[in-house]
Amino acid sequence: MHQGIEGITAFSPWPPRRFDLIHAFNRIPLGHAPFVIGFESHMPRGFGLETSHYYGVLSRMLASPRCRGIIAISNYAREIFKETHQNSAMRDILYGKLSVRYPNIEIPAEAARPEPVGRAPFVVSFVGNHFARKGGCVAVRMAELALQKKLPVQVEIVSSLQVGRGVWTDPLNDHFYDRYRAALKLPNVRWHATLSNVEVHALFRRSHVSLLATFCDTFGYSAIESMIHGTPVLATRQGALPEFIVHRQNGLLLDLDTAPNGEWIHIAHPDRGSRAYESLVEGEIERMAQVAILEIERLIERPDELYDMRRHARSDAERLFGAQEANAYWDGLYERALTAQEVGDARFRLEAR
Repeated sequence: MHQGIEGITAFSPWPPRRFDLIHAFNRIPLGHAPFVIGFESHMPRGFGLETSHYYGVLSRMLASPRCRGIIAISNYAREIFKETHQNSAMRDILYGKLSVRYPNIEIPAEAARPEPVGRAPFVVSFVGNHFARKGGCVAVRMAELALQKKLPVQVEIVSSLQVGRGVWTDPLNDHFYDRYRAALKLPNVRWHATLSNVEVHALFRRSHVSLLATFCDTFGYSAIESMIHGTPVLATRQGALPEFIVHRQNGLLLDLDTAPNGEWIHIAHPDRGSRAYESLVEGEIERMAQVAILEIERLIERPDELYDMRRHARSDAERLFGAQEANAYWDGLYERALTAQEVGDARFRLEAR
């Protein structure tokens, strides 16, 4: 989608329909119906257009009486929103509509097995179509290191291997990825170009940990899908991930150089085609893989710690992301949104999680 229209969305005009309330996500709905809007990082979405008249129009739509609530899906997103609008004349109105609510998911009825899924091999799963951005290069480098160390580690990759120009954190030179693609043929790596959602959940259930060594993710929904099965996530300390992943308690965290708002400091690198940028990313991949394999080695040697992490991953997922409580929250929000009469109405002020 062109960045000039990424901030808005329109519903099909035919057949004519009347909506009492629209619940939008990321893109502001056009029209006259009142709406609440959730967002994952920036709101409005208009990357590079923040000083434009267009961006001002979008912000005024959020401040208008049509907008009955602005819901960040994480504290990370909330802080970006507050930073974005801190100097706006509409700041108080916008802040007054702002709240935080984590995504929710149906928790499987069967209890996750908190014990490790067998002693060997130790299964690490990676799921992500953006192979380099999400951490696939880290995953296969971990597999190489495991072979060198003679560790019983099996790496499962689910990815269509999208890399390069269309992914905003990737080096542009396609040959950069040759060594990582070649590693997909290692004896301790199994690559799936695609799996159904049911098969992905089955993979998470039989994995010891999942990997999300991402350079840029707002939330990382696959992390929730992993945790509901009692599978800890090995993730980077960026975006919203450190809000719900606690190192060595319900998962593992890899350090990444981030700005105060939680984003990787190199996310807007001016020359992704340079050898310098390739070296930077290659160095980060190597560093994270080295640290990650040491953490895996530690868990292999200390199965009781893995047991506890698996138990906490499941219980924290139930506490933070269960759909039943979320349903009551959204029903209440919709009712307040429909009865609110003006921007200053106290019913606009929603409790943050």
